[in-house]
Amino acid sequence: MRKAKIIYTLVFFFSLLQQSCCEVNSLTGYYLGSEGLGLPSYIERLDANDATVFYYDSSMHSRAPCPDWLNTTAGQELWKKISFRSQDNTENVVVGFQTAIKQFNLTGTLSNINVYQAYIQCDLYPDGTVKGLLTHGFNGMDFVSLDIDSKAFIASVPQAVKYKRIREKDIDELVSYYKKTCSDELKIYLENSPAVNMKKAPEVRIFEEQRAGSTLLTCHVTGFYPKAVQVKWIRADLQQEDIETNDVLPNGDGTYQTRRSVIRPEENTGDQHYSCVVYHSSVEGNITVTWGKEEKLFRLPVLMILGCIFMVAVVGLVIRCFIKSKDTVTESDDS
Repeated sequence: MRKAKIIYTLVFFFSLLQQSCCEVNSLTGYYLGSEGLGLPSYIERLDANDATVFYYDSSMHSRAPCPDWLNTTAGQELWKKISFRSQDNTENVVVGFQTAIKQFNLTGTLSNINVYQAYIQCDLYPDGTVKGLLTHGFNGMDFVSLDIDSKAFIASVPQAVKYKRIREKDIDELVSYYKKTCSDELKIYLENSPAVNMKKAPEVRIFEEQRAGSTLLTCHVTGFYPKAVQVKWIRADLQQEDIETNDVLPNGDGTYQTRRSVIRPEENTGDQHYSCVVYHSSVEGNITVTWGKEEKLFRLPVLMILGCIFMVAVVGLVIRCFIKSKDTVTESDDS
């Protein structure tokens, strides 16, 4: 059971998705220490929005050189800082990992499989506001986190107090990073990385499924990049409905998809339109698709087509009868 929990935590860590608004640019870091899983003992990944801009693991001989797309004076200086900081990150995770194992007294068979993860996020809002986050976890449980406003580490469990005291020695430098430095670095990535600036607009379609006593309306949004997206169901009276939420999932071509569903009760027999509204950074404003409107627009052409077919059939029948009648008269005259 403990092994399954740890593996689940590892899978969740790698699939962690940003839940920020489309207009917010984010710098996120994922740091993983593990043993007993056949993985590198240390893994680090840094993403700007949805694009990986830095990666290192303990199986590599050295940290990667500065990429060509960042080959500017500011970019080279930034890369040096990141490479140097990566060494500190490795040490911090190793110390936290070892401290957790010792404080939880995991010896013998209990020490076979363990996972230590750290996660950082720096959000830059359109008005220039910067918000930061730093949290550590051990074997699926919260371990320590940084309270930026109060300049203090918070131990989530008693076993984390020792590591909390170790990290508080560089608290001022950390707070300064999350209040300004991280956003400055993010801007450099946004200006230079081609992957960060790539955008693809979503395709939006609505599907319906009849259920006992209700209709399930599903708004399927696919083919978009980056993955940050907002999808909302809104009724004609602008009241948001209770929804079934699905995660943002990858497509095979590097884009993403998601869907949101709303349940429409059968007793709701009024002329009610349900709109799916999608917000994505590739689109100015939003994409709105209305189910009630789609339904009526669909029915009208169908009725027109059926009407035309009926008229053609009637005209054809009349012509056929006329020709047959004429042939009968001709035969009568010949006889």
